[in-house]
Amino acid sequence: MESNDKKEILFYYESRQNPNGDPGFENQPRLMPDGTIMVTDVRIKRTIRDHAKNALGQTIFVDYGKEGTPVTADGRAKEIVKDLKGDVIAKLLTSTFDTSLFGALVTIREKKDEKQEGQSAKLTGPVQFGLGRSVNQVQIINPTISGRFVGKEKDTKQQFSTFGKFYSVEYALIKVHGAINPTNLGGYLEDKKIAAKFEENEKNLFRCLWDGTNQLVTRSKFPQRSILFLEITYDSTIYNDLPRIVSEKNEMRGKATTLIQSPFEFDNLVETLGKRKKEIKLVRIKGCEELGKDAKSLATKLRGKGIKVEEL
Repeated sequence: MESNDKKEILFYYESRQNPNGDPGFENQPRLMPDGTIMVTDVRIKRTIRDHAKNALGQTIFVDYGKEGTPVTADGRAKEIVKDLKGDVIAKLLTSTFDTSLFGALVTIREKKDEKQEGQSAKLTGPVQFGLGRSVNQVQIINPTISGRFVGKEKDTKQQFSTFGKFYSVEYALIKVHGAINPTNLGGYLEDKKIAAKFEENEKNLFRCLWDGTNQLVTRSKFPQRSILFLEITYDSTIYNDLPRIVSEKNEMRGKATTLIQSPFEFDNLVETLGKRKKEIKLVRIKGCEELGKDAKSLATKLRGKGIKVEEL
């Protein structure tokens, strides 16, 4: 990816669990007034980070410490780069996966007292996501869960039941908008080592988003599945309108409970990108198994407009 390039991403995935619970409200799905749910950019970045760490063996800055316990930002930075003197951001850019993509904020304390504020090293990363929203209105499911334990180690007859709350959604098709602007790295791009690290990590971004979503098997996230990925590389410009020019069929709105056949409308996308073909360097497309024919058809139509397309 050249420094003047700008990328725009549109990603859809579906969930039948709790895609992003709110810890301030008993970890309930983040229900909006219109009946849809919200997924924060922090959750999307966490998915990418976790896959980069667990599947690719990458070092992550925004993570627990080496002992698996929470640490401060400067504490984590010191674990990775050892010495916080000099340009801490530059050191993190070459030694971690997520700093060159999402940036970093490190408060460097001059005293041992953790409450003492010091100078901050900050970088806004090239890769950013907006707030995700479900296309459909969701039905919140709230079953009561219970567990049974032995009261005392030597008294196996004495048992207690504990009850708790668990929140899920019947079905949600979630739409996420993102963008990549390498110029956010500023003068760091002039460093060949940093530029190479960004290039390597940016190439792995799709895999970490797509596979990371599919392979995130936890109590609150399974099952969820990647549905559609679109990425447009523009030459020196960006429109930030990809969510508007790709629409979902009416059957996917309202109280939709499953993915229908051919759920997306691409006519406006094809027409709009055709008008912008001189500014477009590449379009990348990936669809889930059910969208295989739709993705191939979209690729064919875009190529017919003179646009270079890569099917992932």
